[in-house]
Amino acid sequence: MSILNHLLYEPDGGQFREYIGINAFIEPADHDLYRKLLPQPFDVPLQPVIAVFAADYLKMAPWPLSRYQEWAVLLKCTWKENEGWHCITMPVTRWIPMFGGRQLGFPKYIVDSITLEKHGQSWLARSIFKRDEQLQLQFQPGLTRSLSDRENELISDEVFFKKGDAFQLFHPTQGPVIKRIHLDYVVPAHWSPEPGMVQIRVNQAEPWAGLVQDSDAYPGSFNHFIGGVNLVEVQ
Repeated sequence: MSILNHLLYEPDGGQFREYIGINAFIEPADHDLYRKLLPQPFDVPLQPVIAVFAADYLKMAPWPLSRYQEWAVLLKCTWKENEGWHCITMPVTRWIPMFGGRQLGFPKYIVDSITLEKHGQSWLARSIFKRDEQLQLQFQPGLTRSLSDRENELISDEVFFKKGDAFQLFHPTQGPVIKRIHLDYVVPAHWSPEPGMVQIRVNQAEPWAGLVQDSDAYPGSFNHFIGGVNLVEVQ
């Protein structure tokens, strides 16, 4: 890696230094659609899981990176016997993180707005694209139903982005290169997770909309991260 790339993508104090976010974990409602949305190099794991998140990245480095928002959908997958995640969509609110993310294979594009706001004890995330609502995540603290073993495993882990590297195609959605992206915590992380239930509303024009049921609430968390983490391409 060149010195310039190191300074831009792997600064000593981390690119991501503080953020808040909502995540939710979903067992797919449509297994055929799950398989269809995973590109052929990747396989469906024994326990397929969908991760949906919305985040507000409050402190970023180095300049000219600055505060921005994004949301994403990731599918649990396997590749060469390694279990990880494949991101199928990742809208953002600023051009610099969009271009930087696409160099790593993430399917980023610019939307009108992504907001993450507190309402009493709950949090609401919304994304607007071409004046239409794409996604709404409404987080309520507290678990209101019994969880499966898999759900308990995910919720009991305080980390916002769960274990496993991201496997992405470059160019995004097309390939043919496969990039493996690892989260490198270069400054000790401090997490403040609050478990709860997340109601998800998806615009039916989204290709992944059939994976979730609007009427259901899914286990997830609101989390606050302080530390330093980089996205590192594993060679």
